[in-house]
Amino acid sequence: MENFLQNIDLSTLLVLTVGGVLLCVVGIVLFFGLQIVSSTLGLVVNFFDLFAGILGGGPVSWCGCLLVLIICAGCAGIGLLAVTCSSNPASMNFCVFFAR
Repeated sequence: MENFLQNIDLSTLLVLTVGGVLLCVVGIVLFFGLQIVSSTLGLVVNFFDLFAGILGGGPVSWCGCLLVLIICAGCAGIGLLAVTCSSNPASMNFCVFFAR
């Protein structure tokens, strides 16, 4: 074993050096890459967990959330109507009905 370092040549040293550098680079990439993937998946899973908690909370606890969702849908509908009225002349009679 003591003669191992005495008989090492340049190509073996180069292979060991490149292998060590690649191990460090791959380790760093895996370290940061797995953190990014796990935080992104955690964000998506927490969103669906929150939504499932609202839906599974019972009739009393999620009525306020349902009301907020209905109000948000109404605001989106009003915004869509405003865009449609300004860009589609065929719907002008429908838009005049709401303008009064």
